[in-house]
Amino acid sequence: MDFGASDQIIRGFGGSTAFLGTLTTQQATALFSPTNGLGLSILRVRIDPDGSAAGNWVTTQWSEELLNATEARAANPNAIIFATPWTPPTIWKASSSSQPYYSGSCRAPGLCGGYLDPSHYADYAAYLEDFVQYFQRNGVPLYAVSMQNEPDFSGQDYESCSWTPAEMDTWVANDGAAITTRLIMPESYHFDPAQAAPTLNDPNAVDKVTIVGGHLYGAQPSYDTQAESLGKDVWMTEHRITPAAGATTLPTMADAINAAEEIHNSMVTGRYNAYVWWWVWNDPNDGNTRGLIDSDTTNPSPTFFGDAMGQYSKFIQPGYHRYDATANPSGAIYVSAYSGSGHYVIVAINGGSSAVNQTFTIQNATLDAMTPWQTTAAGGLQQQSPVPVSNGSFTYALPAQSITTFAE
Repeated sequence: MDFGASDQIIRGFGGSTAFLGTLTTQQATALFSPTNGLGLSILRVRIDPDGSAAGNWVTTQWSEELLNATEARAANPNAIIFATPWTPPTIWKASSSSQPYYSGSCRAPGLCGGYLDPSHYADYAAYLEDFVQYFQRNGVPLYAVSMQNEPDFSGQDYESCSWTPAEMDTWVANDGAAITTRLIMPESYHFDPAQAAPTLNDPNAVDKVTIVGGHLYGAQPSYDTQAESLGKDVWMTEHRITPAAGATTLPTMADAINAAEEIHNSMVTGRYNAYVWWWVWNDPNDGNTRGLIDSDTTNPSPTFFGDAMGQYSKFIQPGYHRYDATANPSGAIYVSAYSGSGHYVIVAINGGSSAVNQTFTIQNATLDAMTPWQTTAAGGLQQQSPVPVSNGSFTYALPAQSITTFAE
């Protein structure tokens, strides 16, 4: 790895509390604390469609997510918060044959599917800004706000809203300036670059967008040439992996390897600036076992998914950069390198069935030793004995089915 050749800046690693209710202090510590937890540095919160601080619409969800953000920042003062709406308020929505409401049962008429009536585009911008100001007044500045969750996957049996790429461009061009923090769009469910293209091609809209966000459902990490050429951050803002044994089973070490490889590919192939998991904890109300910590509210423990995330989030801080490394030196070995604030981090994944003696050669950094932290089937994020670095090189036996982070 060459610590003289920097790639993208890292904004952080995180997860979402959308629809989950409130974090306990213990959960927030397990998730966000860099010393006593996974060290997450991003929280994605939901903008509930029933509430507006300015419009005096009654809601508990805005205050719940404010509490979550407050707990996250108490556990990790470096944590950044961004917010996503799943739908505008129903009073501003309409339906058509091409953008229909969901035809089945929905929590409330108009929440599921449909589209935002263009006559209320300005109202919607003011509504999102209400949320920004509500958090600001209560001591939590929002790093960014999104205009819509998965505009290309609407009409579902949950809160959703359809936007065509042209509609998003029109809204951003005419109303995006009302947002006083960074604007994220389009959060396509499968990171489809066509969803953002009209906005990024529009001189009246492109400068109003700071972050191009997307999800990895049915997609693999890929480099967004247009967004990068325009100097935009590119964030993976939602994904989760289902355990191989089934959606209601606990993840195993093999699932952790899958998650770690996806994070690796997001950083190295996609060159994303951020990676955000879906739900942060296992929700017992729907049998969810895909969280980063289990469902215990007073003494939570990381799941194998959380351990995989922690191999990155605990050591790679916001503002670090990724540096050049041989991404796949052999077989099932995957390596990436990061540095910031005088610290150096190497993450190595061995997805194979045999241990591998891997040599790491370091350029443009003078290191005496690195401390390995390791996740295997026997346990997660276990600190190992320091490894001496001699003449810019060290060799380490990576166990079969393991994730190892070397930190200095």
